[in-house]
Amino acid sequence: MSETNLDRISTRWSEIHDVEHFLVRYSASVRRYLEALLGPGPDADDVCQEFFLRVVKTGFVRASAHRGRFRDYLKTSVRNAALSHLRKKQTEARTTGDHFLEDTIPDISESDVDRAWLADWRNVLLGRAWQELESHQQRSPGNLFHTVLRLSVDHADEDSTALGGRASKLAGRPLRADAYRKQLSGARRLFAQLLVSELAETLQDPTPENLEEELVETGLSLHVMPFLPADWLQSLQIELTRHRT
Repeated sequence: MSETNLDRISTRWSEIHDVEHFLVRYSASVRRYLEALLGPGPDADDVCQEFFLRVVKTGFVRASAHRGRFRDYLKTSVRNAALSHLRKKQTEARTTGDHFLEDTIPDISESDVDRAWLADWRNVLLGRAWQELESHQQRSPGNLFHTVLRLSVDHADEDSTALGGRASKLAGRPLRADAYRKQLSGARRLFAQLLVSELAETLQDPTPENLEEELVETGLSLHVMPFLPADWLQSLQIELTRHRT
């Protein structure tokens, strides 16, 4: 892990109070989670609108890094908003004598809905890593990390010669198979580092042990473990210690 990447670790907890940043990054995930909880339709529309309106007006007044993982805090906040909406509907139904809503609050504990949230969270982190990789390529003349890694994913059945040919056309310059493989190796390593940095920013205490656990739980370990040195966790511990002193 490079110091450049570690310098980016400044926990998403600080950014939760940046409303514009929050809406850009997480609005789609919040919307999909509400639709998984309530189904697409008026209820999800209403809760989504109410939730984001509250974020714009007051932010997350109780947000604190001491509450643990950012993804858990955000999921709980959205879930509570959905429950509050349904309970309000129940109260209104009882007042008007319409009792058909009494059993409509779903069981939204650990379930397919929670697994869907985890999958969506993983996609957010992967998306951020892809964006950072693209930015790195744009800042670095001669670098094709984003191009070659994207090609390797989109055309996984092709060999280095064919993929090098595709990269050559996109880059406007020749790229032999061996040069393609060298670029791809570097791209995979940097992508893994970027993922670790993104993940670290969502943890209260991004120790190597906590990062390793979160990589496994989110299913991101396959994107990281094969492409970093075997001792990367130990190296990260040393660099984190230096970064904090």
